[in-house]
Amino acid sequence: MSFSDIVKAVRVYLGITQEQLARDLNISFSTINRWENGRTIPSRLAKMRFIEYCLQRNVDNAIIAELKDL
Repeated sequence: MSFSDIVKAVRVYLGITQEQLARDLNISFSTINRWENGRTIPSRLAKMRFIEYCLQRNVDNAIIAELKDL
């Protein structure tokens, strides 16, 4: 699974929009949009923050495991 697929899977799992995810992570909507559309990938720090976000919201462990493997 690519990072863009994981971002979308997390959003669908949580039932939130790109805009809500951006607010929760305190980053811009356009950043989330670029991640989800595969135009950019996050920095190491942003990826770590995204993993923490997923852990705090009890996202499926399979999704988190794939995210950590990227």
